[in-house]
Amino acid sequence: MSDHIVHILPEQVASQIAAGEVVERPASAVKELVENSLDAGARSVSVEILGGGSALIAVADDGSGMTRADAILSLRRHATSKIRSAADLTAIRTLGFRGEALASIASVSHLRMQTRRAADEHGVEVAAEAGNIEDTRTCAIAAGTRIEVRQLFFNTPARLKFLKTLATEQGAIAESFQRVALANHHIAFRLSADGRVVFDLPRANSVLERFRQVFGPKLAARMLAFDLDRPGIRAQGLAASSHESFATGRMIFTFVNGRAVRDRMLIRAVEQAYQTLIPRGRHPATLLFVDMRPGEVDVNVHPMKTEVRFRNGGAVFDVVYHAIRDRLADQTESAPATNLVDAPAPSTDDAAMGLITMSSRGEDTVPSPRSDGPLRLVPDAATEKAFQRPLTLAYDRDARPGAPTAPAAPIPMYSKLRVIGQIFAGYIALETEEGLLLIDQHAAHERVTFEKLRRELRDGGIRTQAMLAQVPVELNPARAAQVHGALSELRAMGFDVEPFGPTTLLLKGAPAVFGPEGGAKLLGDMIESMGDAGFRGGGEAAFENWLKQLACHGSVRVGRVLEPAEIHSLLAELDRTEFKTNCPHGRPVHIQFGRGQIERMFRR
Repeated sequence: MSDHIVHILPEQVASQIAAGEVVERPASAVKELVENSLDAGARSVSVEILGGGSALIAVADDGSGMTRADAILSLRRHATSKIRSAADLTAIRTLGFRGEALASIASVSHLRMQTRRAADEHGVEVAAEAGNIEDTRTCAIAAGTRIEVRQLFFNTPARLKFLKTLATEQGAIAESFQRVALANHHIAFRLSADGRVVFDLPRANSVLERFRQVFGPKLAARMLAFDLDRPGIRAQGLAASSHESFATGRMIFTFVNGRAVRDRMLIRAVEQAYQTLIPRGRHPATLLFVDMRPGEVDVNVHPMKTEVRFRNGGAVFDVVYHAIRDRLADQTESAPATNLVDAPAPSTDDAAMGLITMSSRGEDTVPSPRSDGPLRLVPDAATEKAFQRPLTLAYDRDARPGAPTAPAAPIPMYSKLRVIGQIFAGYIALETEEGLLLIDQHAAHERVTFEKLRRELRDGGIRTQAMLAQVPVELNPARAAQVHGALSELRAMGFDVEPFGPTTLLLKGAPAVFGPEGGAKLLGDMIESMGDAGFRGGGEAAFENWLKQLACHGSVRVGRVLEPAEIHSLLAELDRTEFKTNCPHGRPVHIQFGRGQIERMFRR
């Protein structure tokens, strides 16, 4: 018996181990083969699978093809035409480069390759089993390459045992195929499974057209093109309007230099761009393309090549966030349009911030409907107990037939529409060319107020308006110490407060955006909503959460009857506000009933 513990693995075992890293499941094999087709300059790629990809994966393309020698060499490990030295790893421009995929697939399957260059009279066919070349011969084939992979993982039963159901594996293949197709709109793709066509995508003229091919016209109509080009980094793509959201993040697609990647930082940048625009727990639909110098990103992180590292991740995050956030700031029909073809033009949004204040003296007079002055709303009356009704239909993807539907982009200018009136003392009815539009007055006022507060905070602090008379505010003795510990945060939010005994505060001023009238009640509401940890920590993001509460408590309630001039002023202020389509908590500001829908209800 040998005394040696360490030994060299047989080549076949080493190949199977490598295959386990590169070819995790049939979808991995499809991805690698399709990417090879793209690197070969294909203009058309066709994929056929049987049995969830375990029985057969066939990928055919019209790319450059290979000679007999190159075809044989391509099945060896670390054989590649894409890099030649370690220095090339710092500037990778192709999808494949490791030289492992084809050899790994061949080592765990029965593989047959047919390939021909356009200049060659005949093609070559290479057959391999478990990585060993069994046969080579000439064949008749159009210029390009066709690879058939049969009985995937036939010689690695452990890997075969851990495959999911046929439907699950087929779905994973479709998702992988989908990502590649979205990143290459100028290439035709076709995928069939067990004889059924899953995707048949002709070449598209734009990213939006390819998106429409894959996801249909309804969602495509709600996608907004964005483009921000900064030195060394460009972020462009499509972002769903704030009226569209999903239960999971599976509709967020991220690409770096044309490569589909799963990068937490990019996804976080996308999600943060939608903060205060969609409800918590919901996710947007986004197609993000980040282009940068190859040397600024490392794609040689994992054999699957779906993870990357950025040399300057902070700068990438900043560009992605602002590219999407700035586009979402103005979704109206007057916003600059961007045609995302190959080089979309950047959009610029110059929406101004609006101002709505509560009346400090409860005047009955209001400015004229078109006045640039602040809208003064009368104080809450006995109807204050009315509650905010949830309006989920505008972002419910599976809304029942006959229910009001979310508007297709672009969003109208509310103040230019004909006001029908106010219904249920909470919703403003407007007439559009497309039908009937209802605005939630609380959500609308809340957004305007929130943006005003946020702007004041970033400009140095929320403005405070002095009270006509100081008001004592009694505290719950059990929470008094906690409240006294949060005085600096309350002052930052516009409340001029001083301790007045162990269980009392003296209120001298309230946020100017609301006016001093009702300041004591607003302060009480904020203290009541304060968590167990007070208002500590969290930086700017935490302050935004507090501002949401402040805007919510201080905004006009459902149940308040508005005068016509107040309605017009509210609509004008809303149109001058960024992110006007949703309240800061993500609920929709409006929903729409289509004209055709209304006419069908009357059987016209």
